[in-house]
Amino acid sequence: TLGDALWSVYEDQQSQKRQQQEEEEGAEEEEEGRGLLFGHKVEMNADTREMIITPDEEFLSRIFIPDTDDESSKFAATSLGIYANDLAYDPDSTKQQYFANSEQNNVLQLAWRLAKDETSDMLVPTWPVVMTRKDVRLLNSVPMEVGLQYGFNYWDAVVKEGVSKYI
Repeated sequence: TLGDALWSVYEDQQSQKRQQQEEEEGAEEEEEGRGLLFGHKVEMNADTREMIITPDEEFLSRIFIPDTDDESSKFAATSLGIYANDLAYDPDSTKQQYFANSEQNNVLQLAWRLAKDETSDMLVPTWPVVMTRKDVRLLNSVPMEVGLQYGFNYWDAVVKEGVSKYI
């Protein structure tokens, strides 16, 4: 799970910090909460093993543009999401209305595959994975459109920063 992976990276970092502090007195401390999960702040409580994950407001690069060759861009199960639209979006809807529409209209969602980066020692996203949001059974014999939840923050950024930047 994400929690297990974060605890593993956190414990490795704490062990490295202890070793470094033993070797060098007065080593500079990294700001608490950064350096565990790319683009996020993570608060860890070692006593209760609870964690709080929030977006890092100083992190600006949130768009993933993969390097792909022509062969990998052909239609397959792994590329299903590139053809899916967000069927919940309405420019006049609130955040709550968007998620209610998404629950009803979107079958797919994105989750990030994470890996520990050996250079930074933090968990970093390696590739978005498209998955179903709930159990589905597609029985039709004609093509149909399936919806992908982009997320309210995506649409909010499109409105605030301009359509051409994201679409």
